[in-house]
Order: sequence, then structure tokens, then C-alpha cells
Amino acid sequence: MGGLKFYLRCVRDAWRSSWDLANAWLPLAAVVVIYGALRFTGHEPVLPEFFEQNVLALAAAYVVAAWLAVFAVRLIAAPPRLYAALEARPPLVAPTPEAAPLAIAAAAATPVAKPVAAPAPLPPLDVRLHDQIHETQMRDAIGEAMPAARAYVARVSNRGDKAVHRCQIFLGNPTHIQVVSGPFDLEPGQHRDLPVLRVIDQSDEPHALAYYLESETWQVAAGQAAWLPDPGRFKVKVLSADAPTAALSVDLTCSKTKPEAWTLIEAAPPTERRKRDRAGWAGAATPVAEPNSGD
Repeated sequence: MGGLKFYLRCVRDAWRSSWDLANAWLPLAAVVVIYGALRFTGHEPVLPEFFEQNVLALAAAYVVAAWLAVFAVRLIAAPPRLYAALEARPPLVAPTPEAAPLAIAAAAATPVAKPVAAPAPLPPLDVRLHDQIHETQMRDAIGEAMPAARAYVARVSNRGDKAVHRCQIFLGNPTHIQVVSGPFDLEPGQHRDLPVLRVIDQSDEPHALAYYLESETWQVAAGQAAWLPDPGRFKVKVLSADAPTAALSVDLTCSKTKPEAWTLIEAAPPTERRKRDRAGWAGAATPVAEPNSGD
């Protein structure tokens, strides 16, 4: 039964391919050449009178003869060609019940590559406490002498690829904000260092002042009413017309025993502050010996 189906497939293949003009032109040319050679040698075949008198019927007969020749050639060539195609096809193997658990286990053991998220772009503006400088001969914008001070300098950097314009630095807490600089521009990769707080140590009562710097001379504005901040937590903010606000949390502390009483440092992250507070509470919870009657 399988052999009969194979030969029927060969007949269908020969029938389908015999109608292709690319396969028919060579037998047609061969029939014409054979007929011409027979006629030239005097062995012209004797045709029925009907074909001798009807040219269209004679042409149709040649076409049918050519098609039969093509069909015969394709039919003879079909079995080896189809058999070779069947041999080249990979065998179909049905999965066995024993192989299914192994395939599932192999698929489960194969690591799945997780998509790697692209790193978030850095904000264009960045502000950090950069340095502390001692100013002994400081003068304001009109040349008036000012007291010697320690200046805490903040560095504002443009980490983006575009210029930022009209940047200004602010120092403040939830109840008070002081502008400490005039507007300035930053090109990509450029930075500017500006004092955000000055501490006056050489005084009967050391104190911290936030002055305003003019953008023309970058000196303290004449007659500037400085803000005298109390110790506590502050924020140094940088605002610009072209970038989101950059902010830095700082702690301003005051000590009555140290020569440099006022200190400004970057605030610790919230987790570190909580650890430090817990350590302080543990120390405060240490039991104190009760005084006895003999004290």
C-alpha cells in the first residue's frame, strides 16, 4: 500500500512539473529538430491527410507529443528524486513518558537571563561641600573690611551635556531660607566654588553667618544683613532655570569647648543617623548608682 502511494505521488509530481514551460521548451525544440532532420534526409514521416490539410491541428499534435515526452521524462526521474528527499528528512521521534520529566527538569535548570536595567542618568546639577578656607583680609563689594572668618565652600557642578543658566545657591531650614549667591551659568563639565557659610571664631561669642555674594564681583554685598543660623540641620540647594533642584543636607553644630566652635558637615544618611541615635539612647540608659545615706 505504501509503494502504491509513492508511485501515485510520482505521477502527481510529473503531472505538475510537466506543465512548466521551463521544462517544455527543450522537448519542443527536439521535436522540431527531429522533424527537420527526417525531412532533410528524405525520411519524412507520413502524416494522416487531416494533419496535412490543417496546420493548427498539426501544431497541436506537436505540442501534445512534446508534453507527453516531458511527462515521460519527469515520471522516470521522479522516483529517485522523491526518494532522496524523503531520506534527507530528519526522522520524527515521539517523546517517551520517561523523557518528559527529564526535559522539564532541564528546562527548569536552565538559567533565565534577566533583563539588565540601564543605569539611571545622573542629574545635571550636583552640589557638595568642597573645602574650608580661612579668610583674614576679607572686604565687601565696596571695600569695607570684614572680620576674619572660616568659609565653608560648596562646589556646584554641571554633570549634564547642556549648559545650565541662572543657578543660585540657597541655605535654609524649614523656617528660614537665605540666598547666598547671585545667579551664574555653568557649561557642561564646568563647576563653581562659592562660600555658603562663614564662621567668626575670633569673637567673644563665636557665630555663623550666611552672606549674599554679588554676581558681578563675587564679594559680599555691601550692607548685607547676614542671617545668624542656630545649630541644626540645613539644606544647601541649587536652583536653575534649566535643571532640577540639587540639594545637600548638612549639619551645623556648635561646641563651647572646642576652639573652632561651629562646624558644618554633610549630614549622615538616615540609616546612619538612626544607629547613632540608638547608640546615644543606650548610653543614656546606663543605670546610675543611687546615693546612700552616707552621701
